Amino acid sequence: MVDGDPQVDDGMRGRRKHAIETGCHIFTLLVGALYVLAFAVALQTGYLSWIGIAAGALLTVPGVVAPVLGLTGRRHLSAVLATAGIGLPIMIALIMEVSLLRAKSDSTGNWRPYRFDAELAAIEAERAVPDAENAAHRYESLSAVMDVNDKPEFLFLGSSLREEFGEHPWKGEDYPQASAWLDSQPGIIDELLVIGGMEKCRWPVQADVYDDYTVPYRTLRHSLLLLLAIGNRDLGEGRVANALAKYFCELRIADHLHQQPSMVDSLTGFGVERVALHMIRQILVQSDLSDEDIAQIAHHLPPAADPWLQEWERLLERDKLRYMNLLGRLYEVNEAGNVRFAARMVFSPKNEREPKEPIWVPRVYWLINMPLDPRGVRDIADRHFAPFDLHARSGPLPQEKGHEWYILASPKDIARGMCNFYRWGIEMAFFNGREYVHHRQRLAPAMADRRGTWLVLGLRRYRNVYGAWPQTLDAISQYVPPEAFLDPLAGAAFAYAFNGDGFKLYSKGPNRVDESGRHGYVRALDKLEDDLAVWPPAVDEPDTEPIDDEELKKQFAEIYGKDYAETMFREDPNGKQ
Repeated sequence: MVDGDPQVDDGMRGRRKHAIETGCHIFTLLVGALYVLAFAVALQTGYLSWIGIAAGALLTVPGVVAPVLGLTGRRHLSAVLATAGIGLPIMIALIMEVSLLRAKSDSTGNWRPYRFDAELAAIEAERAVPDAENAAHRYESLSAVMDVNDKPEFLFLGSSLREEFGEHPWKGEDYPQASAWLDSQPGIIDELLVIGGMEKCRWPVQADVYDDYTVPYRTLRHSLLLLLAIGNRDLGEGRVANALAKYFCELRIADHLHQQPSMVDSLTGFGVERVALHMIRQILVQSDLSDEDIAQIAHHLPPAADPWLQEWERLLERDKLRYMNLLGRLYEVNEAGNVRFAARMVFSPKNEREPKEPIWVPRVYWLINMPLDPRGVRDIADRHFAPFDLHARSGPLPQEKGHEWYILASPKDIARGMCNFYRWGIEMAFFNGREYVHHRQRLAPAMADRRGTWLVLGLRRYRNVYGAWPQTLDAISQYVPPEAFLDPLAGAAFAYAFNGDGFKLYSKGPNRVDESGRHGYVRALDKLEDDLAVWPPAVDEPDTEPIDDEELKKQFAEIYGKDYAETMFREDPNGKQ
């Protein structure tokens, strides 16, 4: 046997080694290119701190440069750079983590989640009013003497106090027990009327989404039900002025809620005023009123102008604060004012040193995506809310679904979640564009109700002057604010129909189709209609015919969409829905 030539063997091994090394460099270059792409996406999120950007560069740049050097024959330099690219970030991360954990042994309980108390104090100082002028203090006194559980059983025979006595006028002689019970609350009613004369109300700001609500809703709900029931009894027994006093008090309570920088309080306020406006419209159309009476009603009606910009400014600063306090949980502060990154996620402000620590995160993770100084969180909040602020101030929002300033799931969102899962989570859950768009849209029916009431008031003024209802809305332009004529739901004029002894006034609804004031599913026409009645009030007619599943499914599809209806009516494996 003839042995092979050693030089030939060495040459073949060298070529194979070179081919393998070349393949490894090309593979590494491809992986490095993917890292560069991921790093570019991460940079676009705006989530990385300067430390995170530097660390990302240390990982991505060697991953591209090292294989290029290897392909050009600079193997030694390529190997050194590749080793540095892998080892140096790991070493830096370990050093940082050790330094950040230097105080981990502290178990004295002096460390707590960081809160932006200075920003809260600035907001409270800007909205502060003297205690004597602040209705919130009177509500506190009222809560101390009011028993919200005082609900006699005879009032609730299958229905609520509002259903029985809060939706229409009634007489005490028809309901003697209820009337006697209401007469046992004179001190509370008198106190509510005093509160109704106070313009300003400032409950403390809810500075964190996990803080308790500061608005005493149980007291307010009980108060409103009492005012409605007694006001409707006054109206039923002919005491129009007394009834109006109760309804004006409800409008004032609604205004107190509007003064709070919260979407929940705002929507609740609109709900309260819609109930009062419903009864005021009845008085305007059906009662004998003088010009002075109508002027008094006009004085108490909420403005017809769109309040959105003022409300948005209140919401914006409060939501920025809540956003900042949630991100503040990534930091800890002690009694001496020293600040460090938190190694665990603590959510409940009532028990900040929970024995169970649900999430533990290496502190070095926060270094790559959060500023070293928590005061830098303010800049993060300003950048996050900037596009919302721009669109909120750009004019009326459309009613259709789909808005470019939504935060939706996308590759960029995946990058956000990887860069800072906590920040991405709270932005998606609490502070995304959809919430503000939906809130803006939910205000439209309430504003239609406000403006419709102004139009009814103008119609009544015209009738007092000329002795009859006008034939068109143009005839009342001198009696109402110009904003009242624009229907915020349809973006057009309200629909008005004169019929001699009366009239019909309604909004055409978001679909902008005149459906004669009908709202809901109309079986005879087999379609869903969305007009909003202003006058006469909408009446739910009993449906005596049963609705089969197919028809119900069709209604669900009209209201909620086809996909939702399919989900609701999908059969299970056993054949049941």
